[in-house]
Amino acid sequence: MFGAIERGSGRAFMKLVNQRDAATLLPIIQDFVRHGTTIMSDLWRAYGGIQALPQGYQHLTVNHSVNFVDPDTGVHTQNIENTWMRFKKKLKKSHGLNTANADRYSDYLQEFMWRQQFGDRKQSFFNLWNQIATLYPCLN
Repeated sequence: MFGAIERGSGRAFMKLVNQRDAATLLPIIQDFVRHGTTIMSDLWRAYGGIQALPQGYQHLTVNHSVNFVDPDTGVHTQNIENTWMRFKKKLKKSHGLNTANADRYSDYLQEFMWRQQFGDRKQSFFNLWNQIATLYPCLN
């Protein structure tokens, strides 16, 4: 999986990927991340070309072999790491992590992300109707 989370709003995207190389990840960043954004990541090799992309991203990193939060810049990846952990915990509790369910991971991920944005249980039901009403206002 690959994803990102916007600090402040908590808006996020998560995507299943077959490979975690630059050829796979950099186009996803270009599709999902607003031009000119400051991207904070660890030192995974695939992220090395972020700053060279034409969208004008600034790229700040944290070296996880030294610390989890860079003491000089405050850069960390704790928000997305926490989101991964919650998804994996939910997936394991609800559906198990066996390969028989692998073809459904995309569905589980989409549900998790929807609930992340719109709430869980009763709150999500209200938010679903609110979203429908917003997208399809009554015509008088």
